[in-house]
Amino acid sequence: MEQVIDATLHAIWEANRLLRDEGERMAASVGQTHARRMVLQTAGAGATVTDIARRLRLQRQSVQRVADQLVEEGFACYQDNPRHRRSKLLLTTPAGDDVLDRLAEVHDDWIREIGELAPSAPWDEMRRGLEGLVDALKTKNPETQNE
Repeated sequence: MEQVIDATLHAIWEANRLLRDEGERMAASVGQTHARRMVLQTAGAGATVTDIARRLRLQRQSVQRVADQLVEEGFACYQDNPRHRRSKLLLTTPAGDDVLDRLAEVHDDWIREIGELAPSAPWDEMRRGLEGLVDALKTKNPETQNE
């Protein structure tokens, strides 16, 4: 059993690497990086840099740097936060929304392509198996329960 688990975890790790590479490629196709895409998507209609960093499990300073670049380039803007005087909200601008729309199209095309390349893959079974693995990992490390 341990060998099967080990081989499965290695396959997941390899799939994760390939998915990250594909995420970078998709983001690059619309002139962005994966990090910028993630910050834009997470900001959406408004979130603080601290909240975005927490959701993405990144350092606040890294997210702040990306957020400032997105604002400087017109893809996002800062707005006063009614809940906190000093912590502004990051929101996407129409230009940022356009980038996200184009990324959604690229992503949808990619999903269709994967479905065509692996039509007989047991997608629902894999999803349930991965959800079980996530539950086991959260049980092993309770600090990740709320993520």
